[in-house]
Amino acid sequence: MDYSGINAKIKAMRGNLLNTGDYARLCQADSVDSAARTLSEYPAYRAAMSRALNAEIHRDIVEQKILLSLSDDFKRIYNFISDFSIRKYMNAYFLSFELGIIKTLLCMVYDERDINYSVPELNLLIGSELRIDTASLKASKNPEEFIRNLRGAGFYSMLTDAFTSRSSLFDIEMQLDLYYYMNLWKRQRQYLDTKNRRLMERISGSEIDLRNIMWVYRLKKYYNLDNSRIYAYLIPISYRLPRARLMRMVQCPSVDALIAEIESSPYGAVFDDFSGLERSYYKRMSKMYSFASMTSTQSLAYTTGFVYLKELELKNLISLLEGVRYKLKPGDIMSYLNLPREAEAR
Repeated sequence: MDYSGINAKIKAMRGNLLNTGDYARLCQADSVDSAARTLSEYPAYRAAMSRALNAEIHRDIVEQKILLSLSDDFKRIYNFISDFSIRKYMNAYFLSFELGIIKTLLCMVYDERDINYSVPELNLLIGSELRIDTASLKASKNPEEFIRNLRGAGFYSMLTDAFTSRSSLFDIEMQLDLYYYMNLWKRQRQYLDTKNRRLMERISGSEIDLRNIMWVYRLKKYYNLDNSRIYAYLIPISYRLPRARLMRMVQCPSVDALIAEIESSPYGAVFDDFSGLERSYYKRMSKMYSFASMTSTQSLAYTTGFVYLKELELKNLISLLEGVRYKLKPGDIMSYLNLPREAEAR
């Protein structure tokens, strides 16, 4: 596959990503309504925000509508790619976003709220490859019915095998995350050529290692789970983190012992502040995508890097809207955002 065409398209799309000045401007908003109207002035969010500005604006509605912008972007990227194998891989890569939507919908069902997306919007957010009846999904009245209406998706049997009447939202979310990484790893080996496979295994393998470390830390520190339950939540894939090392982390008798084990691992330099695990994680992943985009131009690095940056941008916008809602100072809101170096340069 010749990547010059898709890279040129992605370069233009990257030009619409928000920069540090844009975030600072949005942080100055005195209400969610004001932030939404400012956001609608940016090309990447104009169409998505028009769906929210025609009605009374609530933070939840704005958050839901901005997610449509990434679906629009991905559809444009996907339609530009003619290579069948690359398309199959990109579907697996983008599944992270689609599963995030399913988690959001499931949260609404658990909270006994109506799903505010229309069926056409759900069809845009959840790709046809998942083979989910979105109309039935929208009509779900309880978690059991919601799970049944996921029939057709590749993760359905895995989810139903693990789901019981006692399953929490957290349990289901962890199962969906587990499926995503296992499916991605499988498709990398199934559909990518040697150069792209090595590149994406380096990126996704590091991501899996980091996720496993963060999950062990959180499950031990905040949930106090026994070791057998922690094992069940871990992704059964290792890259630079030997499985034996990960098992030692699970078996640590205290959080302090766990921190010492993490610090002596291949990722010890990543987590310099255990009060900000997410920030450390995004800093490392942003650096990896940036380096790959600069050094591997004839590959998927630039394309997957854009999807990563756009997903990170959406997470930042959701945090920003939350800060505006609670009337935080602009500087405080900015401190909660995970801005990649690309945002500073634009």
